[in-house]
Amino acid sequence: MSTLSHYGKGALRVAKNYTKGYSGTQAKVRDATSNDPWPPSGRQMHEIAQMTYNQEDFVEIVEILDKRLNDKGKNWRHVFKCLTLIDYLLHAGSENVILYFKENLYVIKTLREFQYVDDEGKDQGANVRQKAKGIVSLLLDEARLRHERRTRAQMYERMSRARRSDDSDVTDDENARRRSRLPTGRPSPNREDRDGDVRRALEESKREAERQRQTAEDRDLQRALELSKEDEEKRRQSLQDANLILFNDQWQPIQQPQPAPLIDATLPLQYATTGIEPQYTAMPMQPQFTSFNPFQQQAQQEMLAAQYAQQQAEWLAMQQAQEMQVMQQAQLQAQQEEWMRQQAALQAQATAQQLLMPQPTSTRIGSNNPFAP
Repeated sequence: MSTLSHYGKGALRVAKNYTKGYSGTQAKVRDATSNDPWPPSGRQMHEIAQMTYNQEDFVEIVEILDKRLNDKGKNWRHVFKCLTLIDYLLHAGSENVILYFKENLYVIKTLREFQYVDDEGKDQGANVRQKAKGIVSLLLDEARLRHERRTRAQMYERMSRARRSDDSDVTDDENARRRSRLPTGRPSPNREDRDGDVRRALEESKREAERQRQTAEDRDLQRALELSKEDEEKRRQSLQDANLILFNDQWQPIQQPQPAPLIDATLPLQYATTGIEPQYTAMPMQPQFTSFNPFQQQAQQEMLAAQYAQQQAEWLAMQQAQEMQVMQQAQLQAQQEEWMRQQAALQAQATAQQLLMPQPTSTRIGSNNPFAP
C-alpha cells in the first residue's frame, strides 16, 4: 500500500511539474529532492552536477534548492535531501555552486537549529541539523573543500578510465573468447585488478575523508574550548568589577543633632532637620556568560545573594536608627515646648502678684488725712 502511495505521489508530482510550468531541469531537481523515503540516486545527483556548468540550468537548479531549503517542518525530507544534493554539488558541481552558497551561507546556518518531531515522537530534525553543520564547516574551510573536490575528481577519473577499459574489453573479440573459457561466475583477472584498484581508491578516499572530518572536529573542539575559556575569563572579570562597585560605594554618615539646653530660655529654639538620604542597594545587573561549571556559577550566585541580603539588613538597621532619631527629636521638641509653657505661666503669675501688692503712702501714724504732710 505504501509503494502504491509513493507511486501516486510521483504521478502527482509529474502532473504538477507540467501544470506549473517547471522546466526539465527543475523537474529533475524536484524528483531528486522529493518527499519519498529513499535518498536521491547517484545518477540523479551526477546529472544535476553536470547541469550546473550551464548558466541557465544553474539558475533553475538553485531556484528549486532555495524553495526546498525553506520548506515546512513536516516536509523535512525535502530539506534533508536538498542538503544531500548540495553536499554533492559542492564536491562535483561547478564553482558557481560554491560561490552562491557562500554568499547565502546564513540559510544553511539557520538549518542548524531545525526542529521537527513526528507523531511517533522521533526527532526527524536531527539529520537535518547534522547535515547543515557539516556543510557549513565545509564552506568555511576553503582548503579542505578544494582538497575534497580534487580527490573526488581524481576518483571519478579513475572510475571513468575503468569503465572505458571495460567497454574496450567488450569490443575486443580476444578478450571475449578468454572470458568464455573462464569458469562461470569467475571474473577475468584484468577485471579483478581493476575492481581491486577501484576498491582501494574508494577505501583511500573514505580514509582521507575520515581524516579530514576528524581534523575538522578537532579544530572545532579546540575553538570551542578557547571560546569557553574566553567566556569564563570575561565572566570572572565582570564579577570582580561588580564586587568592586558593590564594596567601594561610600555612603555619608548622618550627623547627629546637638540637643538644645533646657535651662537657657533666652536663646531661640533650634530645630534640627535631618534628611534621610535614599540608599541605593540594588546591585547593577551584569551580563552572565555561559560556563561549563554550573556548580561554580551556583556558588557565586549564592555568594551574591548573601551579600545582597546583608546589604538589605544593614539598610533596614540604618533606617530603624534614623526613625528612632526622628522620634527622639520629636520628644525633645515636645519637652522644650512644655518647658516654654511653664516659663510663660510662671512669668504671668509673677506679674499678677506685683500688681496686687499694697502701695506705700506718705500719711503719718495716727492721722486719717492722706494728704497731710
